[in-house]
Amino acid sequence: MDSCWSHQRPAYRCRHGRTTATSTDRPRNTYVREGHILPHLPALAIRLSLAAASATSTSPADIVTRLRTEKITLTYDPKGKTLTASTPTAERIFIG
Repeated sequence: MDSCWSHQRPAYRCRHGRTTATSTDRPRNTYVREGHILPHLPALAIRLSLAAASATSTSPADIVTRLRTEKITLTYDPKGKTLTASTPTAERIFIG
């Protein structure tokens, strides 16, 4: 997913190589606002054991740093409204 701006807010999009200039059978573009993802990162961090056991709250920036360090990719499913981690257990959280 690429970062972008959607209605003056940070967001992410996955275009699958699709643009308005091309006609393909690829899936439509997917957009999800950053504000919909960030509140759910602490829950995902707990499920991935990225949050320190003694920490009562971990900032989204800290969690993103840990995800990058661990080379974990998050995949958003627009139909199921879930984020899935690229781990052997494929931890998943619902973003409603």
